[in-house]
Amino acid sequence: MLPDIHRRIVNAKYVFERAESVQAESAEMSLSIALLLAHDAIELLMLAVLDHVGAKPNARRNFMDFWPDMKQAISLEPPDLIPMEALNKLRVGLKHNGNLPHAQTVRDLIPRCKGFFENVLNAYCQLQYEDVSLLDMLPDAEVISLLKKSEEAFRSGDKFSAMLNLKFAFHKIERPEGKILPILEAPEKPSTPYELREWGIDKYLGQLHSFLDECAKSTNAIMLKIDRLQYAAYLRLGPYILWTMDGRPHIQYSDTFESLPREAFDKWKAFVVDYAFKAADVYIPYVPVRQGAGAPREYFVRPTSSEEPSQP
Repeated sequence: MLPDIHRRIVNAKYVFERAESVQAESAEMSLSIALLLAHDAIELLMLAVLDHVGAKPNARRNFMDFWPDMKQAISLEPPDLIPMEALNKLRVGLKHNGNLPHAQTVRDLIPRCKGFFENVLNAYCQLQYEDVSLLDMLPDAEVISLLKKSEEAFRSGDKFSAMLNLKFAFHKIERPEGKILPILEAPEKPSTPYELREWGIDKYLGQLHSFLDECAKSTNAIMLKIDRLQYAAYLRLGPYILWTMDGRPHIQYSDTFESLPREAFDKWKAFVVDYAFKAADVYIPYVPVRQGAGAPREYFVRPTSSEEPSQP
């Protein structure tokens, strides 16, 4: 398979996973958005597979042309004609006629769309759905390695190690080598003298620190364009990693995640992957700049400016 075809299949799966995520929301309009995303994902997959098998180009190809075009190209008709035809009719009704789809109908079709992905990838590309991964498109090899270790650990039943490797990957995303992720962090709560603690200052500073911490998290989520509630929930989710002065991790946890279902793990893994892509868009590179005979000092480099690097 050509690398470009594989990349397009990965993109199609990414769009479909967004459809699954949106479909899980409770808002009524979320189902309509999920329907449109699922249809787009299926169409992206179809176009990639048609190119992969060498089907004749057709500038006016319609959604349902996939079945006769594939049969003409390799004499093997694709599966799942009936559910995909139902999906197409719902999308046409919504987009062109303004007919809102029945909620349960959309919920029932999303798993059928996933089945179409699985069947088509297996039949024409010799690929398993689980093996098509956005990880291959991430820029950081260490993050990719940690996420793959997380998946392997979950499959082997070691769910604690799976969640721990997710946390290590998250830490690596926020603190990459040679780059800065411009996120806000609340200042450390200062130690309070005994006299001030008697006056309730310590309690006040604790409440202030908690407030600033929540403000920082919300601002980071808005800046990175990720779900604020999911971001906050993941930060609260263990295991927690504390780092010693010499760079060694210290793990704290209260849950071994033995009862964590596959759906929950996939949700958090997808969140970390999405976070990695969003972070990659805003990284600020920095380089060491030597002044005189002194030791190198780190300076930010503004990627869009030709001016001299500015001191952090």
